[in-house]
Amino acid sequence: MTKEIKIRNIPEHTFEQLHTIADKYQYSSFNEFMLSQCESVVMNDGLDLYENRFAETLAEIKKQQSQILELLLKNEIKLSGYGAKQELVEQLTIDWLSFMNDEKAVTSERQAGDH
Repeated sequence: MTKEIKIRNIPEHTFEQLHTIADKYQYSSFNEFMLSQCESVVMNDGLDLYENRFAETLAEIKKQQSQILELLLKNEIKLSGYGAKQELVEQLTIDWLSFMNDEKAVTSERQAGDH
């Protein structure tokens, strides 16, 4: 069963724009165009498709942004720890090389071992 809807008080410029859109997209009649718009409203729960998908996309982007920020923070913490370890290894290596190049230290070490 079908029903009819009568819409009152449509401003002239809105009415003209609706007809222009119907012509632009080559609907066979203005009625067909308006029926397709009513079906779109129903299928998208009152929102047009763009608004509905935009809201879903925006929510997904915010979720992903939160995950990215969390991962960046974890990476920053790891890099900071690696930097500290690298500095320690660097200092130990420098100290070891200095010790090996220090003949007095080597000689003293040998003499201490002979006793």
